[in-house]
Parts: sequence; C-alpha cells; structure tokens
Amino acid sequence: MPSDISDFVIAQSLFDNHDHHVAFKEFDQNRAAYNALSLLGYADADITTAAGARSDKQLSGPETVATYWPKIRTTGYGRAVGLLCRTLFDLEYSPENFEVVAGKLQATIKDKSAPQVYDHFVKETANIKWVLNDSFFEPGTTGALKDGAYPDYYRFTWRMDDLFGIVNEGPIQTLGRLTGMEILSLDHLVKAMNASVESFKATGKLAAFKLGFAYQRDLVVGDPTTHDAELAFNRIRNRKTFWDGVQNNGGAVNALEARPLGDYLVHRLLERASEEDIPVQIHTGYLAGNWGSLAGTRAMNLIPIFDKYRHVRFDIFHASWPWTSELGAIAKNYPNVYPDMCWMWAMNPTEAERTLAEWLDGVPFNKIFGFGADSGLPWMSMGYAIQARRGVACVLEEKIRAGFFSQSTAEEVAAAIMLKNGEQFYRVS
Repeated sequence: MPSDISDFVIAQSLFDNHDHHVAFKEFDQNRAAYNALSLLGYADADITTAAGARSDKQLSGPETVATYWPKIRTTGYGRAVGLLCRTLFDLEYSPENFEVVAGKLQATIKDKSAPQVYDHFVKETANIKWVLNDSFFEPGTTGALKDGAYPDYYRFTWRMDDLFGIVNEGPIQTLGRLTGMEILSLDHLVKAMNASVESFKATGKLAAFKLGFAYQRDLVVGDPTTHDAELAFNRIRNRKTFWDGVQNNGGAVNALEARPLGDYLVHRLLERASEEDIPVQIHTGYLAGNWGSLAGTRAMNLIPIFDKYRHVRFDIFHASWPWTSELGAIAKNYPNVYPDMCWMWAMNPTEAERTLAEWLDGVPFNKIFGFGADSGLPWMSMGYAIQARRGVACVLEEKIRAGFFSQSTAEEVAAAIMLKNGEQFYRVS
C-alpha cells in the first residue's frame, strides 16, 4: 500500500541531470522506424551480455532480442523497459507483444509534432521539469541549439572528449575547421577551444562543461608544464617531421606521448570553469555498452583535480558505481563535489537504494542529485523515472520507519534531491 511519502515522491517533479535526447529534426527523420525495440534503451547491452561470448551470429536483431529478453527482463535495464511498456501501453514487454507495442507507440506519436511528443512523454507523463541534455555537442554543432530544436525546458553541455584523449590531429583539425582558426601552436589550440566554448555560451543555453573522456582514457589527470604540452602538440601537429627516425603520415602518437597535451587542455578548461563559475560534469564509474575498461574510471582518481580547483562545482556522474561509497566519502569531504545518481537506478536498482540510503547518512542532502534518465528517446525517460521514484520512496520510507526522518523531513529531502538541488546548482527556475 502506498505510504504518504510514496505518494509525495510519485507526485514530485524531477530535475533530469543527464540525458541524450535527439533533436526534433532527427526524431522526425526516424519517426517511421520506431518500434518495440525502440523501448530497449540500455537493455540492448544486457542482451549482448546474455548472448555470451559465442552468440549465434545468424540471429537478426529482433530475433536476438526475442531469444534473450526473457533472460534479462529481471535486470535493472530490463525492469525499466517493462515498467515503461506497462505504464504507457498496459502491456507486458515480450516478443509476442512486439507488433502490438510498435503499433501503440506509432499511434501515440502519429498525430503529434515532435515538440508535442517530447512534451507528452517528458513533461507530462514522466513529470520532468528540467532536462540537461548531453547531445555530444562539439564546436560547429551549436546550430542544433537554435530556437525550436528542443523544448525550452532543455539546457545543454559543451563536450569534446576527443580533445582530452587526443592521440592524433583529428580534434585539432575539427577545432580549426569549425572555429575558422588556423592552429599552428599550443596557444592557438587553447584559443580555439575557448572560442568554441564562447560560441556555445552565446546560445544562452550552456549549463555545464561535460568531461566524458572516461570512455577513451583513465581519469588520472596530471599537471603537465606548458613545455610538456608543447612537445606533445608538436609531435601530433607536425606529421611530416621525422621523430626518432620515423615519419608517420597518420600523425598518431601513443597515449603516453600525447597525455600531457590532453591533461593540459583539461586544466585550461577547468580554469575557465573556475573563472566563470561554470559547473563541470564528469563521467565516472560504469561504462555504457559492453567490454568497457572500468579500472580507470573511479572518482577517487579525480581528487587532485577536486583539491586544486576548489571554486569549481563538480557534478560527479553515475554514482561512480561500483565505487559509490568512495564517491559518498569524497562528497562528504570536498565541499565542491556533488554526487549524482543519474543512470544509477537503471544500472542496479538495489545498489542505487543502498547508495542513496548511505549517502543520506553521510552527505548533506542539498548536495545530492537524485535522477538523470540518460536516455536517447523521450519515452525512455518514463521507465527510468518510475524506477527512480520507487527507489527514492523505498529509501525514505525506511528512514521514517527507523525513526531517523519525520514525514516532513522526508518530504524536504525528496523535493531537494529530485528537483530543487538541480535548479539551484544549475540556476534555472
């Protein structure tokens, strides 16, 4: 039976700290193709895991899902899909219902414009008030931020991971082409990076810098000198030079040689974040998909950065799972570190509840961000939002039952971690 705090949590609007929703134009381009598989989201990674190391290569995508869905429906990813399907269409997500699910989804979006689709699923059904969207925007793609490309309750992050995991000239060429600047030196490169940030800021919709380079390298950021960075830049930029007797037209260097340049650029971006009070989001912990290298992704690796940039407000993603206790301890000790549960409710709902309960015992609740759907299509946010609300309600119910929280305190905490903390941190209202 729902409790008073459960009712409060279910009705509470959400601040979605992290999503990857496509723009209206891309949504419409793919509109006819949306089907039952479009509800899967992250569950496709569990499908791959369930299929094992020697999966049947003869199966098509739908056949693979039909074969392995029964095995993954019990995971956090799978349960989110089931919740979504039952809530929206009053159907179980199962292979025998795929055609009916596809038909119901198409019927729901058929007579709605893309803005109406987003409002229906995100704002009205999932009750999400604000969305911080990470659309992998890089210099030159800010045209997607023009008025009318997304709902007006979306804000965005600047992100250029290739620059911070640089091993070849590609990111330099991209910055040069899209900023119109000739990049012949390290100083030029820093100016081009700042110019790209400035063009993003000019849209009026920049919410944060996003550092997602954990997908490309470890999170250990050294503090190289300008000379160290210049040596790496020169080796990458000057492809026709013979280095140690070898000339490589591809311009690639190994990660060890290039790292001082990537680290140097991280520091220059963090300096700007400090000077202009721009929040910094950092991916830590688990990696999407399969075969990820997790060893270098723990938030503990970032302590030198947190300590040096004490005026930068860091939003640390994904609870750093499976190292959630470490992140809680860091957030307790470092005033500039804010732990974020985005994506966590889907990855492992049980661990998410334990993590939130633990953090509430150790971290001031005004620092905790309780939700981020981290999804690609608007309806996916619904399943993840249901998971988060159920998890938050269970944790707060237990705090009340144990005598640690009163009803009013539990409501105050829920409103903060689900909405108010995000509004205050990102200064939207």
